[in-house]
Amino acid sequence: MSVFDKGLITILISSVVFSVVSIPLILRKVLRNPIYGYRTRVSLSDDALWYRINAYFGVRLFVATLLSACIAVALHAWQGLSPQVYLKVSIGLLVAPVAVAWLLTARFVQIDE
Repeated sequence: MSVFDKGLITILISSVVFSVVSIPLILRKVLRNPIYGYRTRVSLSDDALWYRINAYFGVRLFVATLLSACIAVALHAWQGLSPQVYLKVSIGLLVAPVAVAWLLTARFVQIDE
């Protein structure tokens, strides 16, 4: 199995996990808690805020995850990168969905305050 195959499998498995994690947040099924969700002083202060902020975060996480998976599939099909560069790009594709969703939600919370 090549570096390209391993990278694609890792990204796709992570994408499934991130998608599964985001769906209950989008559907507003996750109660306020100290472990799961977008937890800040503001989001934990009120149930209505908790659900609105976490639904916002869940949608961004889901979309960013789908984009990351699509990019990973395209890069795998292309294989125009060296294995070393592909490995670095793959790590970025693993981190990007959470980072993008977190940053967009942080901005949303600041604007909403």
